[in-house]
Amino acid sequence: MSFAQIAVVVLCVIVNTVDGFDVLAISFAAPAIAREWGLGPESVCVLLSVGLAGIGAGVLISSFIADAIGRRPVVLAGTVLIGTGMAASAFVNSVETMALCRLLSGMGIGCMVSTLGTLSIEYSAARWRTLAVAAVVLGTPLGGTLGGPVAVYLLGEYGWRAIFLFGASLSVVLFPILLIWLPESIAFLADRQPPNALARINSLATRFSLPALSALPALGEKAASGWRDLTRAPLLKVTLWLCSAYFCYMFSFYFIQSWATSLVTKFGLTDSAGITTSALMNMAGLVGGVLTGYVASRMSLPKLLRVLMLIMAVLIAVFGFLPAKLSIIYAASLALGFFMWSASAAVYTCFALCYPPRLRASGIGLVVTAGRIGSIIGPYAAGRLLAENMSISTVTTLLAVPAVIAALMFGLAKPDATGD
Repeated sequence: MSFAQIAVVVLCVIVNTVDGFDVLAISFAAPAIAREWGLGPESVCVLLSVGLAGIGAGVLISSFIADAIGRRPVVLAGTVLIGTGMAASAFVNSVETMALCRLLSGMGIGCMVSTLGTLSIEYSAARWRTLAVAAVVLGTPLGGTLGGPVAVYLLGEYGWRAIFLFGASLSVVLFPILLIWLPESIAFLADRQPPNALARINSLATRFSLPALSALPALGEKAASGWRDLTRAPLLKVTLWLCSAYFCYMFSFYFIQSWATSLVTKFGLTDSAGITTSALMNMAGLVGGVLTGYVASRMSLPKLLRVLMLIMAVLIAVFGFLPAKLSIIYAASLALGFFMWSASAAVYTCFALCYPPRLRASGIGLVVTAGRIGSIIGPYAAGRLLAENMSISTVTTLLAVPAVIAALMFGLAKPDATGD
C-alpha cells in the first residue's frame, strides 16, 4: 500500500476514534446530569438509549445516500451533525432537548458507521483489507479508552458540559481536515459514474500514483441498476443471510458487553472489579482486532469468523460458571474481549466483500441495522431472564447460543470482491 492509501485508512481510524468518544460522552456525563437535574433511572435510560437509536437510523438512511452520491459527502455531513449535536448538548437544560441533541449526534455517528469501513476497504490493497477495517472498527473502543481520563478531568475541573464542548471541538477540528484530505472512493466513481467521473478518477489516480484512464469502464446493466437489487436475487438471499447472522452475533456480543460489570457484582465482587472487567475486555479487544487483521490475509475469512465466533460463544457460556476469584475472572475477561472484538473487526470485511461497490454501503447499512436490533434485544433478554431468578450460568449458556448460530452461518458466507 502506498503512503497515500495508508493516510486514507489512518484518517478513517482517527474519525472513528473521535466518534468513540462521542458515543460514550453521555455515559461519562450521565451521573452528573442526573444529580443536577434530579433525574431518576428511567430518564437516564432515555438519554443513554436515544443516541443508539439515532445511530441505527443514521446507518440505515446514510448508507443508501452513500451509494447514491458518494462516501465523502456522507462523512462530511456526519461530522457536521455530530459537532452540532455535541455543541448543543452543552447548553440544554431539559431531558427532552438533551434527547434531541443525542439523537442528532447519533445520526451523525451512524453516517460514519456506514461509510468509514467501506471507504477504508476501497482504498486498501486486497491483502490488507481486513487489517484496515479492523483498525477502523477498533477506533470505537480506542476512543472510549482514551476519552475516559479526559472526561474525568473535564468533569472534575469544569463540569459535565465541558465533555460535550470538547467533543464538539474535535469535530470542528476534523471538518476542514476531511474537507481537504478525504477523497471520494475511486471504486464508487467508476461503478456509479456521476458527472465528471473520469476527471475525478484521474485526479485521484495522480494523487495515489495509479495509471490514468482514457475512458470510463462500460457501465453494464447491473452497474446501472440501483439499490433495489438488494431486494432481488441473488443479493436478497445474501442480505437476508447476513442480517440473520449478524443479528445473532450482536445479540450475544452486546449481552456480555452490557452485562459483564453487573454479572461480576452478582458473583459477590465489588463494583470496581466489575468496571475493571469491562475495561480489560476492551483493551484485549484492541490487541485481538489488530492481530486478526494480519491473520485474515493468510486464511479464509469465513473460516476465521467461524473459529472466532465459536470460541467467543464458549467463553460467554463459561463466564457464568466462573468462581468468584479475581484472577480467574480477569483472565477470562481478557480472553473474551480478545475474541469478541477480533470477530467484530473481521466481520465488516465479510459484509463489504459480499456486495459490489455500487451497493456496498447500502448492503452494509441494512446488515448493521439488523445487528443493532440484536444489540438491543440481547441485553433486554438477559435482564428478563435474571429477573425471573434464573441462574447466571444458565443465562450465559442460553445467550451464547446465538453466537454459535452466527458462527455457523458466517462460516458458510461466500465473500467475493469482484467488481472492485
